[in-house]
Amino acid sequence: MSLEHLARAVRKAIVLAVVGMPVLAACSGAGGGPGPTASIVVLRINAPVHKPTWSDHTGALFALTDDHRIAKIDPSGQPSAPPTARTILSAPFPDVAENLVTGSTEAVVYLPQPKLGRIAILSEEDLRQVGTVQAGPAPSFLALDSGSDHLLALSEDRSTVTPIDLHDNSVLPFQEVDAGPDAELDGAKRGRLIDYHTAGPMGITHHKGSPGSVEDKGGIGISAEKTAGDLTKSSRVYVAESDTGRLLAVDSKRSGDGLEVVAQANLGEPVRYVGVDETRIYAVTEHTLVVLKTNSFEGYHEQTFPVVTRIDFRSALQGEAKNAPLSGLATGPDRVYLTLKGQPCMVSVAKPSI
Repeated sequence: MSLEHLARAVRKAIVLAVVGMPVLAACSGAGGGPGPTASIVVLRINAPVHKPTWSDHTGALFALTDDHRIAKIDPSGQPSAPPTARTILSAPFPDVAENLVTGSTEAVVYLPQPKLGRIAILSEEDLRQVGTVQAGPAPSFLALDSGSDHLLALSEDRSTVTPIDLHDNSVLPFQEVDAGPDAELDGAKRGRLIDYHTAGPMGITHHKGSPGSVEDKGGIGISAEKTAGDLTKSSRVYVAESDTGRLLAVDSKRSGDGLEVVAQANLGEPVRYVGVDETRIYAVTEHTLVVLKTNSFEGYHEQTFPVVTRIDFRSALQGEAKNAPLSGLATGPDRVYLTLKGQPCMVSVAKPSI
């Protein structure tokens, strides 16, 4: 081979290697300075999905499809171009509500079915239905109180929350919450008492107590778009305030009755979804994934969130997906996953190491 042909072959190999690498996006940290580089990979999946959630049992994501199925997505990917996440789809369900949750101690998926007045239970392995449980009036939105190991079902009209004891699937008396239209539910991750927040346009309310005697611990009149509970401090919830760029940390007052804002940050545009792990908060707008510190123990200096980094995930997308609205966020052990409305793909973002 001549030197000229050898040089051409080397240049071609370099180009192919660069094309095959994950897309990289530059990040900027607090104050607008340069931040670390974050690996972003766009994974092809079999169907558009929304409201994904991560399961440690199977190391997979579970999400709802637009045609009333459940998708199980293995984000480890397969060697292909473009990268593909292995996706399994369940059979269609005759009645599907707003979200699903995975079990804390069992490898199962819980799917609310309000018209049937029950929750379907599916195996995480093959998405086959393995049981059902009655869950009070028209269960529509679920949350897991993993501290007390109770499944919580918010009714379709947002007037009640029904706890289900996952030790024996017994259904406890519902509590009246009157959370208002479009409210959602967030269960605590620690503690032995039943502990949850309802949040929506009418405000945020905290409920806590032993089974059968859960009490209204007060609230705060902040219109909430989305929330995520702190994994360490069960009284704290992170709130995307509706129609603003504000992310808030809301916690119980020292008296134990009522809620107050203990930290805030303006992210510049409305926050669509919020996720957490033990040390970080992941707040995503339509263009940027912002990573902040939880500071669960030490609190916040001057009521301000420390920002770790900002990641422009849109730079990795092409075609219709580049402008598609977000449809969900899930946090895994090492990566954050974003889904897009109407698009059979998922954005996988490496968590920053700093």
